[in-house]
Amino acid sequence: MTPKKMTKTQRINWSYAVDAHAMIEYDLHSYVARQKMLPPAWDEIWKDEDRRHPVRQRVTMQMDADVVKFFKAMGEGYQARINRVLRTFMHYRLAGIVEGPDTTDYVLRPETLVSETEGDRPGWGDFERRQAEIAERTARLKR
Repeated sequence: MTPKKMTKTQRINWSYAVDAHAMIEYDLHSYVARQKMLPPAWDEIWKDEDRRHPVRQRVTMQMDADVVKFFKAMGEGYQARINRVLRTFMHYRLAGIVEGPDTTDYVLRPETLVSETEGDRPGWGDFERRQAEIAERTARLKR
């Protein structure tokens, strides 16, 4: 579906998804910039002997209420669904489908990391602000 065919609500949620993705990328890039390396534990993930029966680890975490409400609304097993979403992201990331510093040449050119991670962390609404700025510049150029 293209943005032009989306409802207003769908476009708002799409822009939030873009913002969330930018925040995740910032967090990953800034880790690599500070440590000058990928998280060592990532090398161990592929060695898991039995992915069908992974070892469970209890964690305590705080999540935004709307995220919890979204997953709980689908019925029982919401924690397992959240885990699957996180697992999907993990595997896409490790496969290079979701890009980041290990899927680019940042590892080979660490001097580029400093400029990529300087400034403020992206936030909610940044995508809409950037879109508005682009539209405004485009309108000025047409005058």
